Amino acid sequence: MSFICLAISGCTNDSEEFEITGEITRIEDEMISIGTREIIVNNVTKYKVGQKVKATLIDHTAEEDWDPDDYEVKEIEIID
Repeated sequence: MSFICLAISGCTNDSEEFEITGEITRIEDEMISIGTREIIVNNVTKYKVGQKVKATLIDHTAEEDWDPDDYEVKEIEIID
């Protein structure tokens, strides 16, 4: 019985998906800033300062602070 509980508790997923929308205000190294929020992206050359974007992110932590390493970028859409 304890084996089943352990297996089930190991499968819980505390991830939360959410979106941020705004203008890219800064590009540096592997990060873009949307307003004051920095996110890590795979290819910064796809983006320009001043572009409006909608980013879908997945938060894998229960922490309240903003740490770019805590978020997985699911999708970034450039808004015309």
